[in-house]
Amino acid sequence: MTQGKILSNARIVALGLACAFASLASAQAFPSRPVRIVVPFPPGGAADLTTRILAEHLAKGLGQPVVAENRPGGSTIIGSEAVARSPADGHTLLVVFPSFIINPSVRTGMSFDPLKDFRAVGQTISVPMAIAVHPSVPAKTLQELIALARAKPKELSYGTPGTATTHHVMGEMLKLTAKIDLTHVPFQGGGPALTAVTGGHITMVYANASEVAPSAKGGKVRPIIVTSAERAEVLPDTPTMREAGFPELEATNWSGMVVPAGTPSATLARLNQELVRALRLAEVGEKFRSYGMVPAPTTPEQFGDFLQSESARYAKVVREAGLKAE
Repeated sequence: MTQGKILSNARIVALGLACAFASLASAQAFPSRPVRIVVPFPPGGAADLTTRILAEHLAKGLGQPVVAENRPGGSTIIGSEAVARSPADGHTLLVVFPSFIINPSVRTGMSFDPLKDFRAVGQTISVPMAIAVHPSVPAKTLQELIALARAKPKELSYGTPGTATTHHVMGEMLKLTAKIDLTHVPFQGGGPALTAVTGGHITMVYANASEVAPSAKGGKVRPIIVTSAERAEVLPDTPTMREAGFPELEATNWSGMVVPAGTPSATLARLNQELVRALRLAEVGEKFRSYGMVPAPTTPEQFGDFLQSESARYAKVVREAGLKAE
């Protein structure tokens, strides 16, 4: 080997080492400035509340300020687009709910792909949902409710927090699975839907268990079923879908965090480490449970797989039910 060849190889090795050290230094430098968590909902809601609780503890672990920024509008699309266009360096995260993966199935012309343009950081919470009926409805179990619906096609109505929400999609899945015909009545949130069922304006409601519980305790509604794999803490006497013989209808309303797709793996791992640490704090768990939410820490891979499977599951229901966003 000539001296020139040896020098050339040495330069290549040196360049490779320099790049490796630069990459390592970049990963170790994260975060180098304040971290922003975009909440695609207005201030004051569950998404905003949980994000601000987590931001406080993430800041302690990351050693940088962590700020929640509300970017509502377009059924979460405006905030999602903003994060998709952000630098993929871990300093901008997006809070996602099921609408994140339902939107592509019910809307056209979206400028981003939730599964291709983002990387999962981790799940944050799991929220059991429930079906509850007005006390005048004779059905006391899911089987009795299904029998009643079959006897009165289209006469029974179910309210949800809105069109193309998790509750709506799961309501349509119930219709397809049980072969019943219910009339969907969308509202602007779970609260108005509960008000409608307690007033006898609709037959039943599909809402978060935490929203149903106060009305159930007051005897204003009768909870029929919860959708989580285990019984909900706020409705301990209400059976699960699996107990009722419909394990395929298990589901929760959930939330998590994602970052732009090009975010380095080392940065992603650091974010997940701090997110899991925060979710496992006793004080965070107590606050979340007081609002009917269950901390649900995962790895990025677990949450990524969950987003993939839930996307396929919801897309199938949307297609078969012919759902479209209003």
